[in-house]
Amino acid sequence: MNILPINKIILASFAFALTHWKKIVEISILPILVSLPFLFILPQMFELMEAVFQGNQVTDVVLPESMLLYLVLFLYGYLSLSINMYRLVIMGDQSVSIKTPIFNLSQIGRFIGLTLVVGFVTTIPVMLTGLGFLQLIAYFLIIPITLNFVNIAIQQPSKYKWNLNFVTQANLFLLQAIVPALIGMIATFSFGAIGLPDFFVWAVKVIVFYWSLVNLAMCYQLISTDTSV
Repeated sequence: MNILPINKIILASFAFALTHWKKIVEISILPILVSLPFLFILPQMFELMEAVFQGNQVTDVVLPESMLLYLVLFLYGYLSLSINMYRLVIMGDQSVSIKTPIFNLSQIGRFIGLTLVVGFVTTIPVMLTGLGFLQLIAYFLIIPITLNFVNIAIQQPSKYKWNLNFVTQANLFLLQAIVPALIGMIATFSFGAIGLPDFFVWAVKVIVFYWSLVNLAMCYQLISTDTSV
């Protein structure tokens, strides 16, 4: 039985974001502020990576000495926003506030640990073989584990056996990986074709990022309340 109807979850996710936009803006302020130093040097980092990949000599690009600190602040902003978004969906408006930043070291450690595990499992096959499609296969296989991001946010024990049937797991994969990627590619192609600046592409990607957080939490709710799982 499919417990994750894609169309309904997509619509419900956008509806949730629209009806809770004030709270979403509120809990985004601190994460965005602490992430700004890293975001400001992103163009330099992209320029540096492009030069390295092309085998060019890097001379003009100078990264700040505090780049590591900027990266740590960015990671904190990312996990803080993610945790609060999951809590907002699962536990409601009263569970999150700009006045209650995330300082639970256990929670932070678990979130970072799971992020590293997912990143490691999905990138190592590609690094070893050079076959890009293996990343999608690996992500499909471990996609149920990503539901633990929500468990971490609401301070519940992690669960590594979800017993999802194939259709449910496939729909979770589509909602979390394929649909966001397709929207990003369509936006990039469409806006580029009509000559719009990159700002619009990044705006779409930011919206998709928030939407992905909401729909993962909604998928978690549906899966957790289904008695067959």
